[in-house]
Amino acid sequence: MTGATCEVLPGSGSVARRADSLVWASEQVSDLVWETLLACLTLGDRVHGAAPLLHAVAETMPVDLDADAAFAVVVTDGTAGFVLRHGRVVVTLDGQPVQGGAVVAVRVAGRTVVAGDSNAEQQLAAGSGSSRHDLRDGAVAGGGFRWSSSPTATPPSEERPATGSEAAPVPAAPEEPPDRADDAVELTKHDLPATDVHAAPTSDPEQTEFHPPPQRDAPSNPELARSVGVLVFEDGATANLTGDVVLGRRPEKHELVESGQAQPLVIQDPEHVLSSAHAAVRIQGDEVLVVDLDSLNGTHVASPEARDWTKLTAGAPYPMQDGFRMLLGWTVLTYRKNGA
Repeated sequence: MTGATCEVLPGSGSVARRADSLVWASEQVSDLVWETLLACLTLGDRVHGAAPLLHAVAETMPVDLDADAAFAVVVTDGTAGFVLRHGRVVVTLDGQPVQGGAVVAVRVAGRTVVAGDSNAEQQLAAGSGSSRHDLRDGAVAGGGFRWSSSPTATPPSEERPATGSEAAPVPAAPEEPPDRADDAVELTKHDLPATDVHAAPTSDPEQTEFHPPPQRDAPSNPELARSVGVLVFEDGATANLTGDVVLGRRPEKHELVESGQAQPLVIQDPEHVLSSAHAAVRIQGDEVLVVDLDSLNGTHVASPEARDWTKLTAGAPYPMQDGFRMLLGWTVLTYRKNGA
């Protein structure tokens, strides 16, 4: 965490901070959405891989979200980061409105970020005092926030974040979306995770666990016993695909596993972001298909060059090709075909 300060501005709503990442949400934001926004703050520890996850959150806003609901999330390591916003919210960088879409890449080192409702902005313009000047962690009531780097923070760079595919979990910040004239973004997407969302993707091998199919239970079908590729976790762990698998927190109870048609692939998920049986990978000859198992927060896929995630329809098989990625909760896996 840098020495950045966070002032909480008077007004209605809530402000929360974790390290250098912050969120403001209006009173109309539901508890479920608020919990999801708090989970986004944990991405500040690995901000260069945050873009695809933030886009997934933006695309899964529930259709019944209150029309007056608004929020702004600044996910940053104190140098670079992203703004995720929804509704009638004002976000400025050094006094200038942040232009772009729902997710915007920004440089924040040595700069001042303000986010909140229109009243908060007017209070700043009028020189009104802040309700507190020292929010370092946790959540408090407030109509917005002003985040300012310390004098010792790294000077702002004149360069934009490095360009590249936003969807790829690699240490390269994506280019910013095209500028738009309006700075208030309305999103009315659906199917926000109907579960407690607190976890961020992990790069710790001890926190990403999988169980390959036991050899003694291997299918007798020779086609299924032949590996068609691997699933690669962000931490480098791999799962060899020699047969159908069910992925999730407790996939061993799914009917495909209990009937012997698939093997369980357990992903450690102490915060319950994943469903017990979240998705299945089915093998048909040389074709690898991913199927969402009616999970609570959906299964998303993206090609190597894609900037956005595509949400799968539950039960509808989707063909995977080499380099395609899957997003299950906060977990990103990449399919690598043998011989590719």
